Amino acid sequence: MKVLVRPPGESFRRALSEHPDRHRIEPGLALEQHGAFVAALREAGADLVQLPPEPDLPDAPFVSDTVIALARPGGTETALLVACRPGAPSRRPEVPSVLACARALAPHVTLVEIEEPATLEGGDVVVFGERIVIGLSARTNEAGAGRLAVAAASIGFRPFLCPVGDRLHLATALTAIGPTRLIGTEAGLASLAEAARDVDRLVIPDQELPAANVLSVSDRCFVAAGHPHSVRALRDAGERVVEVELGEFTKADGGPTCLVTLVP
Repeated sequence: MKVLVRPPGESFRRALSEHPDRHRIEPGLALEQHGAFVAALREAGADLVQLPPEPDLPDAPFVSDTVIALARPGGTETALLVACRPGAPSRRPEVPSVLACARALAPHVTLVEIEEPATLEGGDVVVFGERIVIGLSARTNEAGAGRLAVAAASIGFRPFLCPVGDRLHLATALTAIGPTRLIGTEAGLASLAEAARDVDRLVIPDQELPAANVLSVSDRCFVAAGHPHSVRALRDAGERVVEVELGEFTKADGGPTCLVTLVP
């Protein structure tokens, strides 16, 4: 598994966000936090690919929204690459460089490009086992979700479309930490309905919403620091937890999964 990351630049202070502290984003501190996050991934054994900064693209560190790479359920090699078309027009120039990197890593796989009028962002996609849940949000419309659903079904996934009306992305309030385990707020997990009927659910308090976004990689769960109830729930479930300080990214409505593109 390759883990693609990109550091923030000075323009990160203008990242799109609805967070009440968005005007207090400090790019220098964000760069330090990103560096520590990358170091923690490396220490865990992650196979990192570091993309250069994009000085004119404030949201470029959130590489997960640009490209989705899928292996077949149960497989370990990339079978499908999806070039997203972000719902926020200012984010669309982020896609080509991440896609070029992903294609270099997986040059012979099927490529699907999301085209106008469809929109799709990776933050609205949660994969667990043979299931792929695609959020219908302000950033991902039905045409984009449907295009991904058809492509994912072609390599063996069971797709589910899930309305997201109370948050930025599907993954804002829930993420997968294994093929049969999810973590999220009560409302976030409830929104999956039939898609998650028979999986283990770790429910966290609403006040610890940033901890619903958990990156599971290298047999560890990376979670934003400062959420003790969520960390305890993960550890009680037998997960290996790494807390990382990502406060500046939280101000930009982001979390650990937002900062990586995973390429099997």
